[in-house]
Amino acid sequence: MKHTKKVKNYSESHETLAESIGDMFYDSLADFLRLLADKMHRDGEADKGRGRVKLAKELFACSQNLQEAAKHIDIAWDICKPYVRE
Repeated sequence: MKHTKKVKNYSESHETLAESIGDMFYDSLADFLRLLADKMHRDGEADKGRGRVKLAKELFACSQNLQEAAKHIDIAWDICKPYVRE
């Protein structure tokens, strides 16, 4: 894995990316957050294996917080789903 400053194959700004992600239907946003949480957890495992304990701890915390955010977005989806026309 090589970290970059921008999302590969995406030329828009981070602000535009955040707006686009925020405009997703909430069920899809929750799925995305879970995928990102899984990625952070895998990165944490890799860093833990390299002896980078402090970094791994923070990545695991990030993963947990993203999972928690996904749960809240699921609730938001349950609230607004009856009113959404896809």
